[in-house]
Amino acid sequence: MKQTTLCYIDDGERYLMLHRVKKKNDASHGKWIGVGGKCEADEAPDECMLREVHEETGLTVTRWRYRGIVTFISDTWDN
Repeated sequence: MKQTTLCYIDDGERYLMLHRVKKKNDASHGKWIGVGGKCEADEAPDECMLREVHEETGLTVTRWRYRGIVTFISDTWDN
């Protein structure tokens, strides 16, 4: 199973969302999603989130709250 992170960045009134349009063969193609991605080997989820947010947005997260675990099960896509 792949371990990934998902982060919703807000300024108190608005959320930063990414529109997935680059990769054609993508389960999230055409959707608006939060920031995140796959964890690297031996990388903790919070480390992954911090790295992915910086890579994808250039932002540095200084405060965050852990919200939970979500498991996706699909006949088409990997869990």
